[in-house]
Amino acid sequence: MESLRSPTSGDDLPPPSSASPLRPPSPIFPTNHPKNQDPQGLGQRRILYCQYCPRVFYYLSDLERHSITHSQNKPHVCQLCGKAFKQAAELTRHQRVHTGEKPFQCLLCHMRFAERNTLRRQPSTLLLHFLLSAILKPKEN
Repeated sequence: MESLRSPTSGDDLPPPSSASPLRPPSPIFPTNHPKNQDPQGLGQRRILYCQYCPRVFYYLSDLERHSITHSQNKPHVCQLCGKAFKQAAELTRHQRVHTGEKPFQCLLCHMRFAERNTLRRQPSTLLLHFLLSAILKPKEN
């Protein structure tokens, strides 16, 4: 059985749960079940379980990236305020607080957002944008 590499030193991880990182496949979705087939048609996927929480993964790289969330190690430090983060993407998102950068823009109203998730919530307000623009738009004579 292949050993799981840890992206962090094991010293800062909480003790694992009683479950093994590679638990046997769930009886609900056995390994030959269509949900457990590799979408690229390469055969069966392994079911990989996080040893610290109930999350399930099909690819070792996803499990390794996820295991960082259980670590206390925060190697990515903001040079402006000293706040530390576990992942580089979290630091990048945080730095926008200091820079004011808003790289994500609504195509309808051209509002800009610092985070992609905020922009993704924007479609729920599209009707409001449309109605307000119709009400507030000056009438042409």
